[in-house]
Amino acid sequence: MKLKYLFGKLGIKRPDYTARFWVILVVCIVVVLIIYYALLDRYTPYTGDAYIQAYVVQVAPQVEGRVVAVYVENNQFIREGEKLFSLDPRPYEYRVEQQRAELVQAKQEVDQYRSDIRAAEQVVKQSQAELTYAHKLYDDLLPLAEKNYVARIELDRAIDKLNSQKAVLNQSIAEYERTEQALEYTIDGEFALIRQMESQLAYYRYQLEQTTVYASVDGFVTNLQLVSGSYIDVGDAVLTLVDDDNWWVVANFRENSVGRIREGQKAEISISLYPGKIFEARIESTDWGVSAGQGIPSGNLPDVENPENWISISQRFPVRLTITDLNEEQYPLRIGGSASVAVYTGRNFILNGLAGLWLRIGSLIDYVY
Repeated sequence: MKLKYLFGKLGIKRPDYTARFWVILVVCIVVVLIIYYALLDRYTPYTGDAYIQAYVVQVAPQVEGRVVAVYVENNQFIREGEKLFSLDPRPYEYRVEQQRAELVQAKQEVDQYRSDIRAAEQVVKQSQAELTYAHKLYDDLLPLAEKNYVARIELDRAIDKLNSQKAVLNQSIAEYERTEQALEYTIDGEFALIRQMESQLAYYRYQLEQTTVYASVDGFVTNLQLVSGSYIDVGDAVLTLVDDDNWWVVANFRENSVGRIREGQKAEISISLYPGKIFEARIESTDWGVSAGQGIPSGNLPDVENPENWISISQRFPVRLTITDLNEEQYPLRIGGSASVAVYTGRNFILNGLAGLWLRIGSLIDYVY
């Protein structure tokens, strides 16, 4: 009371200790939040910039043709090996039959070449025998002609016969070699001509098999753009399969948050599809770069842009996580679904608890928006 009376006499206002207390309290809270935020980024990184991913298989035919049957519907779940659609197989069946006939014809040609080789071989032997006879006749007539026991014309005929047989022998040998060369080239012990026909037949049979397209994975049919009667070319994507065997979450963390993230660390995930539900996860990998750091050779000097912001915006790096306790029947996932992620880089009870609490609050807010 005396202090209040003294302040009144002197005309001095009494200090407002209550306002000062609240200012100090607010400043302390801000400092604590800043410290917590910095520790959170390093020891329990948290991000709401995350989404669900899975392998997506674009289904396109290996052959062209008219669609004769579609066995699935949009958003239908199918198993690996089930039929998706079929193309008209008749053009490819005709090619197979035609190639089979050509293969038979090629085998007949090979047999004919073998017969020709045997015939040419006999011709060579016969020509060799006739040449031997002509040579012997010449050798017998030569001494008689020198002694004028036979007319000179007989010797000349023998010489002509000898030369003629030599020409016949050379021609028969050339014909034999030509015929033999047709079967000389082989691949793994099989005639090249036959192997070529068989390879072509195998290719046509492969094309015939591709007229029916099957599912390569277990998954969901989506973006179905196909009806019977449509004509599609090779490589035209007509539907998409979402692989149901592999689901993961990609979380984009600021670069000052990924320094302590390592493969195998535990994490928790909240998915907007299922508000209030927290899933356990494990770090699978962290990407080693983003497009901002990729240099493209141009032959010019680097073009360095001057930053216009006073505060440099940190880069974000994708981190891949696998959900370890996912019940796919109870909680089916969808590609692109939003998620929030908290990573526990160590055994810090306080920071881990606060990060988990913040994640659960955010998961409850998903009920609203």
